[in-house]
Order: sequence, then structure tokens, then C-alpha cells
Amino acid sequence: MWDEISQGVKTMQDLLVGFRYCAKPVVAAPFGMALGGGAEVAMAADRICAAGESYMGLVEVGVGLLPAGGGCRELLRRVVTPPMKRADSDPLPFLGKVFENIAMAKVSASALQAQEMGFLTEGDRIIMKGEHVLTEAKREVLAMAAAGYAPPPRTRSIYALGQRGIAALTIMVQSMLWGDFISEYDMFIAKKIAYVLSGGDLSAPQWVDEQVILDLEREGFLSLLGQEKTIARIKHLLMTGKPLRN
Repeated sequence: MWDEISQGVKTMQDLLVGFRYCAKPVVAAPFGMALGGGAEVAMAADRICAAGESYMGLVEVGVGLLPAGGGCRELLRRVVTPPMKRADSDPLPFLGKVFENIAMAKVSASALQAQEMGFLTEGDRIIMKGEHVLTEAKREVLAMAAAGYAPPPRTRSIYALGQRGIAALTIMVQSMLWGDFISEYDMFIAKKIAYVLSGGDLSAPQWVDEQVILDLEREGFLSLLGQEKTIARIKHLLMTGKPLRN
């Protein structure tokens, strides 16, 4: 059912892109665990009001997949794009940070750490009392609407390193394999992630439309879903509730 799966992924991508470019403001209110698709939904909002005890992360590698609901694109937009709008910025440290978050399935221990990791921006709010999150999120969205909210313009907002990024991230993941931090199949998945985060096999770094990253996410997700070891990871998690390192 490859066509149906591909369409399902695209439907989620289109839905979350719709959040971002909606004529009215969208505010997310995560609390507790916001993992995988939960993190992608939150990051698609114009603003986040997160409970202090929010555990955010893109953990798809645990089941042999990569984020395909816009998670790769959104971390690139949040972490890599801002510094690249300044002169003389080196994109590799920022790209490496995004890569580590996804390839190692890192999960924040709090909303403050989620902000450090890039899941929350400086403009997002952290609500220390969890029972106040929905109230504050409602206040936030009403205030944004009253202030004359307008959606962001659709521009080439993602800085893609192409071949340079793929090479740098491949060296990083090779070091992780040598240090026994990941398995050989983790490395296989990580190389797919590196390809997506680099915007594909571009000959030179350049600004690209976010749809380029979304298309690469979907292609990478489908290609991994056809791997026997990914199927084994999915089955193992469903049966035991624990990830399989194969």
C-alpha cells in the first residue's frame, strides 16, 4: 500500500504546513510527552506555550524511520536559518545540532532544554504551572489575533548545504559508529537523515523552498519503511514496548 502510505504522509505534511500559513494564528500547548508527530504538530504552530514539564523529541529512528511530518524542515528553519541570515556564519555547527537531535533521538528533560535544543524558539513561552498552559495559550492566540496577525510570507526559508553537509554529517555519524554509540543500521538511517537535512545532493549550498525538504522527508520515510530491519523495529516496539537496536 505504498501509494496510500505516501498520500497519508503528504496529507499530514500539508495539514501542518496549513497551520503555519493559516490566516489566523495557531498556538500549540504541549505538556508531558510530545514525541515524534506530537513534536511536529507543536512546532508547526506560530507559537508554543509549553508546560515546564514538556519532554520533546523526534524519536522516529527508534522504529527505523525518520521524521516525515515536517520535523526535519522545522528544526532546520528554527536552528539553521536564523544564524545563516547573518554574515559570516558557519552553518555546520547548527546543522550538526539538528542532526544529533534527530539521529540520536534526543528528548528534552524539560521545556527549557527543549528551547536549547531548538524545539522551542525564544519567542515561545514556557509555563511553569502545567494547569495554566491552556489558559495562557488561549490568551496568547487571542492577543496575536487582536494585534492584527498575518501569516509569514512563503519564501526560500531553508539553508541547504548539499554535498558539503552530507560529507560533514557522514563523518560525524562514522565517529558515532566507531564509538559504539550507534549500530550499523542506525548509521544507515543516519545517512538518510543527513541527505534530507542537507537538501539532497546539491552541488553548492543554497536557499531552498521548504517543500524540497518535505519531499525528501517523505521519500526517505518510504524508503526506510521498505527495509526489513525497520519492520523488525516496528514489530518489536509494538510487541514489547521497548526499542530494538538491530
